[in-house]
Amino acid sequence: MDTSKTRKFQDKSQEKFQDAARVAGDVVVLCADESVRDVIAYWLSSQPGRTVVAADGYHAAKELENGCRWLITDRVLPPWPGLDTFITLRSRHPDLRIAFVESGNVHDGILARVTGASVLLPRPLTRQAVNEALARTDLSS
Repeated sequence: MDTSKTRKFQDKSQEKFQDAARVAGDVVVLCADESVRDVIAYWLSSQPGRTVVAADGYHAAKELENGCRWLITDRVLPPWPGLDTFITLRSRHPDLRIAFVESGNVHDGILARVTGASVLLPRPLTRQAVNEALARTDLSS
């Protein structure tokens, strides 16, 4: 295989990821699934911008007050009792964008979208899908 072509592809991919992070700004990751939480944090750790892994909803709420632009979550944890929380969060933080990691249950994805999720991240997650979601500029705030 031509190593120069491989190198160009890798460089181009890295540029895309860096562009995504610049657009995304600070990100709060609040996921009940520890492996999802850790892998997303790892993927974003090499990007510009701050990535905060929230231990619970209280920690996430505090970080959102500090101006984080994105919340990536796989479900809503205490003190947030349900998906209607997205509506409350968006009313408090109009510029907040919410990426919901789908559980595989069709109803969860529909409810997340109806209640204010900006984008749905399908499983299995990929680094490319996360970065593309964070780079989207066509989302209403």
